[in-house]
Amino acid sequence: MNEINQLIHNWSFALFDLACELNKIKKMADDVSAIEKVLKQNKEYLNILDSFNINSKTKMNLIDEAFGKFDEKIVIFIKLVSEAHIAKLLLIILNKFLELCNNKMNVKYGHIYTTIALTNKQIEAFEKKLSKQLSSEVHLTNILKPDLIAGIKIKIGDYVIENSVDNQLKNLKKFVAKQKGEKHDN
Repeated sequence: MNEINQLIHNWSFALFDLACELNKIKKMADDVSAIEKVLKQNKEYLNILDSFNINSKTKMNLIDEAFGKFDEKIVIFIKLVSEAHIAKLLLIILNKFLELCNNKMNVKYGHIYTTIALTNKQIEAFEKKLSKQLSSEVHLTNILKPDLIAGIKIKIGDYVIENSVDNQLKNLKKFVAKQKGEKHDN
């Protein structure tokens, strides 16, 4: 498994290094993000790119057709991944590349869990406030969580904010248990 992780790191870092060298981190990250979404919806495409039963020229044409509108360096990168027969790892490589870009650009992604859908304006307000708190550009995706009792939960990496009745009840339960434990010790 260590060898695969090293392979993923090497390929993602090579693309990241190229993006830095060309001073196109934001542009290439945006393109890779769009490509990643397409590949997630069409995972069987990676099997085609990885197949030994399809000749290289056909694969290159398929890549040009699918991704020709994106940055030329990314298209070449995808072709190289296909030629190396590691296309099954492409999504992981691209995801790691995006992590490197986001770290460089100081961008953080997270989720805001609510019982009802938030408007874009509400999400933007949370993003703005959290961007100041975390000294980063924060992007949130709203996820509906019906079992959340009246409130919100925000998770950005290891950073968690939870302001819900459910969380308050859990904290109260811990407090009461702690108080009971202290009384027994006396």
